[in-house]
Amino acid sequence: MRAGNNRQVASKKALLTFLLAVCLCLCGCAHYGKPCGREYKVFCGMSSPEGEVSEADWRRFCDTHVTAAFPDGYTSFEGTGYWRNHGDITMRENTRVLLIVAPVDAKEKVLRLARQYCEMFHQEAVLVVTSNIDAAFVEEKK
Repeated sequence: MRAGNNRQVASKKALLTFLLAVCLCLCGCAHYGKPCGREYKVFCGMSSPEGEVSEADWRRFCDTHVTAAFPDGYTSFEGTGYWRNHGDITMRENTRVLLIVAPVDAKEKVLRLARQYCEMFHQEAVLVVTSNIDAAFVEEKK
């Protein structure tokens, strides 16, 4: 009789552990397995047929187009890009990367920014990388 009770207790513990694991997984995953947002990286080359895109031109593009599309914020940082052009030559150029964290439905706005940059600065292409993320602001406790 006692062995039967031990098995029932063990089964109940196993079931409770399983249910707890499922609950923790569901609670930990934003929107039950769906990403809470996306991280978009937009790689903008700073060379154009007219010469280097100036800092003033970059700031004007950000102020006019990027801030208007993403007023809640974004990050811009410098890099060096290496890519193969249509002439099959590996090129090196200064690059600005826009890092935008936005809702999952913002992809079209990001692609529009990339197209605007291509047109304004006569780029062969602008790379857009999209990643699903789970993000949160951590604020100072007051």
